Amino acid sequence: MRNNNDHFSGDLFDQANEWYHRLHGDSVTEADRRAFCEWCAQSPDHEAAWEEVQTFAADIRMTLARPPVQATVPSLRRARRLRQSVLAIGMAAIALMVFVQMPSSWMDRFRADYLTGHGERRTIALADGTTVILDTDTALKLLPESDGRGVTLLHGEAWFAVHHDAQHPFRVLSGNGRITDVGTRFDVRHLDQTTTVAVQEGIVDVSVGSSSTLPPDHLRLNIGQGVTYGPRGLGGAQEVDPSTIASWRTGTLVFQQRPLREVIAELNRYEGSHLVLAAFSGRDRPISGTFMVGTGSKTLPALQEALGLRGLHLTPWVTVLY
Repeated sequence: MRNNNDHFSGDLFDQANEWYHRLHGDSVTEADRRAFCEWCAQSPDHEAAWEEVQTFAADIRMTLARPPVQATVPSLRRARRLRQSVLAIGMAAIALMVFVQMPSSWMDRFRADYLTGHGERRTIALADGTTVILDTDTALKLLPESDGRGVTLLHGEAWFAVHHDAQHPFRVLSGNGRITDVGTRFDVRHLDQTTTVAVQEGIVDVSVGSSSTLPPDHLRLNIGQGVTYGPRGLGGAQEVDPSTIASWRTGTLVFQQRPLREVIAELNRYEGSHLVLAAFSGRDRPISGTFMVGTGSKTLPALQEALGLRGLHLTPWVTVLY
């Protein structure tokens, strides 16, 4: 018997977490359940680790007003540690995802002419000869013919290879600004009321503001330059490596000294399981690297190994990192 001062290792918690994810999957078999019972019977520590995972997952489900999933397992002891910080951050992140992010996305879907779902990419050939590639979770609307050539990027990210027509410039409306181009290649990203433009080839003009609260501003971008704008106005031009612009087209994400929380938020646009970063410290730790996303991606385990993070699979759709 273990006394109350003993603690099982983090490795056992990870093993129990893997069993939880496996037992709640669609492909679980009777052989899996028998193997799990054998694993539990090996040691009281195994039972305690399993009970901790069960308790943590059930507490989150009850908080979200969802009944906990019951697995067919032996009667197990309750754990002594609930990892309260993980629970609090996890609940907040999941609630924000469900109640804040989704309504805006759904509204844009009713307005859009072209859409992509989570993890999807799509190539569009416009009538004027322009090619547009839509990234994951993107909504695009064509401008009326009376407004000339162009589109409105409602949300998401898109790469443009514009057909040259000096007499009829191509425009991209995004947020409170307008990107005007004659014939070039560039990327536009619009998320959370912020737009980022990066020029891979040629020249584009970026114009922002035309209201009493935000005076008009204008900036010309050349190859290898980018800019960000939003409700507070137009920022200054920044140098951008043209080879990294719209790298998502090939399933690659490149980060250069980006805070960990921003890296996690970006990965959530591609990963099948929503990642919740529950660690209080290290959220602003700068991250540089190249990550592959999409089917068969090894990004999550690589990130966990590099940063010493553990993952708790609450469901196939939510993973808490701590």
